[in-house]
Amino acid sequence: EAGDPLDIDRACFEPDSYVQKLLKDCSLNELFRHEEAKKKEIQELDSNMQYLVYENHSKFIKASETIREMKDDFQRLEDDMNRLTSCMGDISQSSASINEVLADRKKQISQLCGVHHLLKKLQFLFELPARLKKCIEMGFHGQAVHTYTKAHHVLEQFKHMSSFLNIQRECVSIVCELKSILRKKLDDEESTTADIAETVDLLLELKEPPNHLCQQFLANARQNLEKDLDTAQKLQQEEESQDVMKFVGQLCTGFLANLSLVIQSCYDMFIARTDGKEPGMAEEAQQVLTDFVQSVMSDCLQAVEERLKKETIQLDSAMLVRALDKITGKLQVIDQLLPSAGTSSSSQDLVRNIALLHTKFHIQCLKQSFTDTLMSVRVALATSKSTSPIHGLSLGEQCTLLYSCVKNGMESSLNNVKEFIKPNYEYVRKGIVMDLIEFVLDTAKTFTEPSKECGQLSYPPTLILTLSRLLHNMERTSISYLVSYGDEKFPPDEHGPVVATPTAEVLRRAGQEAQTLLNHYVAVQGRIISQMIRKGLDARDWLSTIEPRSVRSVMKRVVEEVSTIDQQVGSLYEEGHRKDQGSEGSRQTYSYSLNQGKGYPYSSTMDSSLLSNIQKLFYERIEVFGRVEYSKLSILTGIIKIFLKAFIECVRLKTFGKFGLQQVQVDSHYLQIYLWRYVSDEHLVRLLLEQVVSSAIERCVEPQLMEQSVVEAICGHN
Repeated sequence: EAGDPLDIDRACFEPDSYVQKLLKDCSLNELFRHEEAKKKEIQELDSNMQYLVYENHSKFIKASETIREMKDDFQRLEDDMNRLTSCMGDISQSSASINEVLADRKKQISQLCGVHHLLKKLQFLFELPARLKKCIEMGFHGQAVHTYTKAHHVLEQFKHMSSFLNIQRECVSIVCELKSILRKKLDDEESTTADIAETVDLLLELKEPPNHLCQQFLANARQNLEKDLDTAQKLQQEEESQDVMKFVGQLCTGFLANLSLVIQSCYDMFIARTDGKEPGMAEEAQQVLTDFVQSVMSDCLQAVEERLKKETIQLDSAMLVRALDKITGKLQVIDQLLPSAGTSSSSQDLVRNIALLHTKFHIQCLKQSFTDTLMSVRVALATSKSTSPIHGLSLGEQCTLLYSCVKNGMESSLNNVKEFIKPNYEYVRKGIVMDLIEFVLDTAKTFTEPSKECGQLSYPPTLILTLSRLLHNMERTSISYLVSYGDEKFPPDEHGPVVATPTAEVLRRAGQEAQTLLNHYVAVQGRIISQMIRKGLDARDWLSTIEPRSVRSVMKRVVEEVSTIDQQVGSLYEEGHRKDQGSEGSRQTYSYSLNQGKGYPYSSTMDSSLLSNIQKLFYERIEVFGRVEYSKLSILTGIIKIFLKAFIECVRLKTFGKFGLQQVQVDSHYLQIYLWRYVSDEHLVRLLLEQVVSSAIERCVEPQLMEQSVVEAICGHN
């Protein structure tokens, strides 16, 4: 490849061209500097070359010396190998000579060893009866069985020889005695499960019938397991104050541990064993063992459930969780040993039953807590002077207190129950959450049932108002929050569609019950004030009453009662919408004259009942017991309509003189002055009060109204 001829580092460098270029392009001073630089580079290159030559020369000398040493070493190694080869040859010749000399003796020694081994066997057989007796006397039954089974096939093989036949007969007699001893040990009540398993295993080695042994083994094991279960139960009865973990610990280390040993031993001895087993015996033994485990586990789980039921009445489930965790762990071991017994399913049923009982207890506690809180609110509302801590709270705060009782209690119960209940338990979501909500609705409904209205109320009306607000809040937001919280803590099955708990029906019912409570509150308060008005009318002789000089005290109490109700309702509900009916000045000029009545003039000669019926045709129809909205004005309007309608009906049952009519006129004007501010449509109040005065005119023997200025003056002084 061609390069730059002016590049001093390339092979194609041309010195003449390079010098010519320098002479052409550089000044004299630059040429001197360039010369000095080249001299320095030449000196550096010379120095580097000398260093490399010296270093390479040193390495070459060292390499030469190393090669010389290796040559000497290989020479010595070759001499040693030659000597070793010569020695090995001599050893081989000596070994061949020795083998040739000792061959005959080696054969004789082998024959003698065989004879010695045979004599030892014969000696073992002749000493066998004595050994068996000695093992039985010392209690080494296992060693006796192993010794006999080891020699049994030899005795069977040579039993045609008289000497061996006698030994066999004597051994059979001893083994029969051993079998009798083992059977007694098997039936001994003091034998443990491990002793029984060992005894059965020895009898099987002695060719006892497996089916009979299996049944006897399980029968004896059942007795021991029943003792373990009785021990745990007696311990619990003797120490009633002990915690459940002691009972569970005793059960796990006793009954369940021994049951695991029984299952494993029975499996090894009768199911997994292959020597001398009849066809189908394994399946039969498997079924017998399965039935046995199911039977004893039924008694065990029943005892466990009875004990754990006592723990379900504790709000804290930590101890219950530990107990269930320990028991289910042992049951899982048993299920792994014998899956056909269905222990896993029984374990799940146990946890489910305990969980349901614990959940029901939480529900009962939540219901009781709500009932107690409701009773506290009821007492506080019913007493004007109370030392209860709840006294002094507004109705809104008491409503919040009731909801906090529901919300905090439910959240606490769900968090507590979640410790050991699987999330897919539908009962928890619909139980604690929905059952508690239904209970709140049912409890509120009892205050609107007819049986509660017979006679005097046993509860304050404000309690009905508070419950109506509670249910109204639950319909709007609270129920949705409570249900979503329950769904979050206990979501549906992960492998199935995620379906939230349906709330449409309970929301509809909450709204219905809230509306019923509100309507009932309006009716109760209207009836209370109506009774005040009726008693005030019954307490006076309206034919002979004096000329009115003031408003009757009962009317003042009515206005005070309405004002109190207004404050109570205002603490729970918003103001609401009011129709614009004019200025306050126009409300103060309410008047009624004999010629009033929707344009139809009053005539003293006209039949009063006919006049009343004609006037009713012109009055607007007022729905007294209509639907009440969730607002202060709507509630007060409903109450005022009820007691004013009652006022009208009570007036129609009385007979009035002139002054009696004027007193009703004064009372009606007083009510008009104060009641308009509490209703959404003051026209209704004016219309009802006109009907009061009109009814009084109809029932008056001398109808003459008082001057409006006088009426206003009397009401102004009151």
